[in-house]
Amino acid sequence: MDLDRILVEVYPQQPEHDDNHAQDLFLEVNKAEPVKLVDMPGIAKSTDRKTINEGASKLRERYPDMFRASQKCRAPHLNIDNLRDALFASDVIQRHGLKNAKALEEWMLEQNEILAEKYSKPETQKKVSKTAMSKAQNVNFFLGLDSSWYYN
Repeated sequence: MDLDRILVEVYPQQPEHDDNHAQDLFLEVNKAEPVKLVDMPGIAKSTDRKTINEGASKLRERYPDMFRASQKCRAPHLNIDNLRDALFASDVIQRHGLKNAKALEEWMLEQNEILAEKYSKPETQKKVSKTAMSKAQNVNFFLGLDSSWYYN
């Protein structure tokens, strides 16, 4: 490690009347979320990114109660950014030849039905909490219970 070369960010001191500047800056820096692979410049094709963004948004519009802002949300909920990134990382668009957001949405709904069947069995239900299972059943949304469906 070269301690003579350390990258730091320097912020100008704010006027005397802004007593909360350091606190506000600390909170802003520490609330930052990492950039997802799908959003990195030059990684995803723009057409794939557009398909994933629109398809994920359509799913969120269909099941708004099953999406959370936190990237660390618990089952059966999904985070839109994690969903987008997982769809990209698992190469769903290319593997299934999905040409547009509508096709992606239909594929995700098919996967939801497959998971609904899987989680209709008592032995599979035991693998998730009763609360998560109950909510998934009430809303008929099972995609947040496990991630195996990305690779079907």
